[in-house]
Amino acid sequence: MDMEKGTITDIFVYEHRGASPRPVTSCQATVQDGLADDWHGQDVDRQISILSEEAREQKEGFCLKKFKENIRTRGMDLAQVKPGDQLKTSQVTFEITGVFKKCYPDLCPLAQSGKPCLLRDHALFARVSKGGTLHAGDDISREPASK
Repeated sequence: MDMEKGTITDIFVYEHRGASPRPVTSCQATVQDGLADDWHGQDVDRQISILSEEAREQKEGFCLKKFKENIRTRGMDLAQVKPGDQLKTSQVTFEITGVFKKCYPDLCPLAQSGKPCLLRDHALFARVSKGGTLHAGDDISREPASK
């Protein structure tokens, strides 16, 4: 299996801070606003949050319960993705701006137990560098940043 490629399995829009996720089958992604109708677009460097299904399936950990991804993927090894890399679908390009979610070991039984947390390596933040329509089911691939 090619770990540089995967599939977008789910897309979630959060209309305001604290809102429950609204699953959508497709949405517009723009350089200016991130995902249409999603409040995260206000933060230029963190317009989009991305998490692998594999990490979501972990089901343990304080932060995993709080993390609100916009895009969920399957098949791509997100632990290999670095800031500056691009993730591309047929229409949309994301530039990765950050990797890693802050850990709260004092609040997390998973961290206290010493078990690995997939959220540390599989939580990505991105901005839209080329807009278009994003669909659940789209193939997504990684293009490493040029050195």
